[in-house]
Amino acid sequence: MEFMKDREIRRFCYYLTAVLAAASVMGFVVWGVCGRLIEGAILAHDRAVAYALLEQGVSREVTARAFAQKNRTTAGEDLLGQIGISEETDILLLPDFVPVQKKALPLLAGLFLFLWGGILLGTGMFFSGRERIYKKAVSVVERFMEGDFGEHLPRAKEGSLYELFGKIDSLAKMLSAQKEEVCASKNFLKDTISDISHQLKTPLSALVMYNDIIAGEAQDAEAVIGFSQKTSAALRRIERLVQSLLKITRLDAGAVAFEKQDWLLADVASKAVEELWVRAKAEGKRITLAGAEEVKINCDLSWTVEALSNLVKNALDYTPEGGEIEVAWERMAEMVRISVSDNGKGIAEEDYYHIFKRFYRSKGVQGDSQGIGLGLSLAKSIVEGQKGTLSVESGADAGSVFTMTFPG
Repeated sequence: MEFMKDREIRRFCYYLTAVLAAASVMGFVVWGVCGRLIEGAILAHDRAVAYALLEQGVSREVTARAFAQKNRTTAGEDLLGQIGISEETDILLLPDFVPVQKKALPLLAGLFLFLWGGILLGTGMFFSGRERIYKKAVSVVERFMEGDFGEHLPRAKEGSLYELFGKIDSLAKMLSAQKEEVCASKNFLKDTISDISHQLKTPLSALVMYNDIIAGEAQDAEAVIGFSQKTSAALRRIERLVQSLLKITRLDAGAVAFEKQDWLLADVASKAVEELWVRAKAEGKRITLAGAEEVKINCDLSWTVEALSNLVKNALDYTPEGGEIEVAWERMAEMVRISVSDNGKGIAEEDYYHIFKRFYRSKGVQGDSQGIGLGLSLAKSIVEGQKGTLSVESGADAGSVFTMTFPG
């Protein structure tokens, strides 16, 4: 019986059982008292009859035999009938039993009142308590409907009702989490749109200006070529921004299915830096690879190359001329670790906790100043999407070390 798990119902049933048990005991007591009253009335009646017979001169022997007589006779029934006593006569209406009735009726009435009063009192208290619980539940649910999830339904008790309350509370928690997620998504979308607008504003304004200059200097071939190159650079910046945003959006939406295979880490590192050798040489910087040739990593090649390449680009941005960037890897007990270190000036304290935020760019960038502030954020999303981690260690004027770890 599932309903008996409810503590209030159990208490109510125990209460009714106690009332019925007490009423039963009282009933037995009243029954005994009434029996003794009836016995006393019958004995008093017999005494009165015996006294009347003796007064009329009937001998004691005849009187005793009369009281000892057990057989019913027609003559006896006729005699009693003549004085108004028959089987249909209510014994309690006889004069000798009127005192019995007066004493027994209050006892029976008290028993009746105790029984039904106890039942009605317990029932009223039970349903009154239930009504308070239901009103509380309705109030809390109404708050849930208004978006206020600060209160909770009664819980920590057994029973189907509280099980239902628990389910509703769990649903409310899910709705609250979804509400927070929606709010966070709205805020993120708002900030992202603001950042995109800011990022696009500069190259678009430059494009408009370059086109105006080209239109005004149509006869100056050298000026047209120069500003056409600047226009191309601005367009490439916009292209990089759009491509990076599309990649991050796909990762956030879970629309990327990583195709993991075993790859030699040496090959992964080589692919990540093959397009950066020329830039490093032009900026007077050196890229080195360090790690065992046989070490393998289980990953999605193209996405992992993207993440590692972004870390190397970031190192080039913040490493001065003559600096060195090292890409190293090693296999550990249950993981593979890849690190990108540089000997630049390191990450400023005010930038340390913001570097993985989208569109965040710290001051003091070296070389290519056309970065869009999405490289590190994209790298972190790629690594974490493959169940890995991306962390950084840095100190003032001590360079930085970005470390990717993948389950191995």
